[in-house]
Amino acid sequence: TVSRWGKKKMTKRISGILAIVLCLMLLASVQAAQEDDIDGQVSRTGAGLSALGGEAGSMLSNQEDFPAGTSVCDWCAMALALSGSSEDFQTYLEALRCYVEEAYASDGGLDPVKSTPYHRIALTVLALGGDPRSFGTKPDGSTIDLVADGTYAFAGSSIGAQGLNGWIYALLVLDAGNAEVPADTKFSREEMVREILDAQEADGGFGLISGRSDVDITAMALQALAPYQEEYPKEVEAALSYLSNAMSDECLYSAYGAESVESSAQVILALCALGMDPSEEESFCRGNETLLTGIARFQQTDGTFGHLQDDTEGNFLATAQTLLALTAVQKLRSGEGWIFDFTGYNGPNQKEQREIPYVPIVIGAALIICIVIAGKRKKHGKSNG
Repeated sequence: TVSRWGKKKMTKRISGILAIVLCLMLLASVQAAQEDDIDGQVSRTGAGLSALGGEAGSMLSNQEDFPAGTSVCDWCAMALALSGSSEDFQTYLEALRCYVEEAYASDGGLDPVKSTPYHRIALTVLALGGDPRSFGTKPDGSTIDLVADGTYAFAGSSIGAQGLNGWIYALLVLDAGNAEVPADTKFSREEMVREILDAQEADGGFGLISGRSDVDITAMALQALAPYQEEYPKEVEAALSYLSNAMSDECLYSAYGAESVESSAQVILALCALGMDPSEEESFCRGNETLLTGIARFQQTDGTFGHLQDDTEGNFLATAQTLLALTAVQKLRSGEGWIFDFTGYNGPNQKEQREIPYVPIVIGAALIICIVIAGKRKKHGKSNG
């Protein structure tokens, strides 16, 4: 038979083990919530990005510090709009229209060589609920068509004069609004697809410089080629293989000698464009690590993201690109499709910001620990040491 003292000792040991198990379960639930509650991640990141400009919700109305038409500000506006964050999108849209009209009046367009300014602004206009095919007026009274002027009717020598990203984003813009391309045009949709495919390297990747694949450009190329993946399965698979092989054991990517969150964000966008959940694709997981746990290494306490892991403050562009990637995962999982498919889109759907209830979970774990400690003190007496 077990003695009374033995029973107490056994009960105490079981209670301690149970407390430890419960604590581990609660802490595991926090980690699971961080990965699985994509709505909470999007909400927290959007709120953090908006507050980077000062008071949350006022970034886009502060045109002195965040002028419409600049690259970083446009990407921030786009990410905030598509994520459902609360901002003054109409004020930004109007300021962007003024910027475009002034550029056409003074320079005849946005850029004589680069086509990507047209693409970036066209995507921003779409995200904010505007029409890039009728966005302002030229000095002669005609309508400004950012889609045509940046793609099939681009006035420069070539859409890709600045590099492969010109062809990539031209195709992305055309398919984002399902734009029809006239029969006799300077640059056709088929030519854009062909220019991208012809740039694929032997290792399956793509790059700005011939002979040198790059993670970011490869991911962007896949985003543009996603609507054509059934026509070019081998090319898409080769690009995916390149990206998988380039990923580290922590599911991170190096760009220019350093691991950056933007590269991971672009890969997440590429997978979502292809209809692939980045947390479920075995070739993009390393044990328990996924692309989502990888980018979490860059997140700051305010919800923003740094460019590098050792950054102590949030970076505007890094946070905007990561917010786009998280929103793409959110839309994929909810059945809404590709983030840059604006078919049937009516503008930003501003949602109430919410936080994941991590604090109550952690408090619960702490309470269990306190109960166990209190039990021990009651048994043995309070120490004065």
